[in-house]
Amino acid sequence: MALFLATAAAFVIASEGSAEQGPGEVNVQGGWAYAARGNDGAVEHMAATRAAEDAAWLLLACSVDGRLTVSLIHTEQFPFPLEPFSLVKLQSNNVPTALIEGKSVQNNQLFVDPIPMRHVMPLLIQDDELVVSITDRNGAMHNYTFSMQPNDLALRPIRSRCFDF
Repeated sequence: MALFLATAAAFVIASEGSAEQGPGEVNVQGGWAYAARGNDGAVEHMAATRAAEDAAWLLLACSVDGRLTVSLIHTEQFPFPLEPFSLVKLQSNNVPTALIEGKSVQNNQLFVDPIPMRHVMPLLIQDDELVVSITDRNGAMHNYTFSMQPNDLALRPIRSRCFDF
């Protein structure tokens, strides 16, 4: 579903899709693509925004039980080798730099530890942009810049169920 959302988001954003939310549809607000999917009345919410530098996406998802998932997804694969576990550096204008553990899945997805993210994401989504730095196996840093605004519609259900305030 995550890769589908990133791919669908690229198509919808490129075609200047609607910001109106419909069930099961990918909607757009600014640089964010967002969707909801559900089974038996339970709904999971997802939102993604593309990096300025590459075909990498920042994906936020909130499960039915309030579990937060934060990942970086490359639509093909990252152009450098990922470590199985590495520190991901998060930087923004209004929040001190945070180092959070990430776990790679193949060479196209990196999951960021959700426990600290529940605390830091409410602050990060208030900034205009977020720079995420990933260290590759050779120790080189790779930066991805994500536009965070506007996001009031795209992140509303994730914010209300999955962030700690």
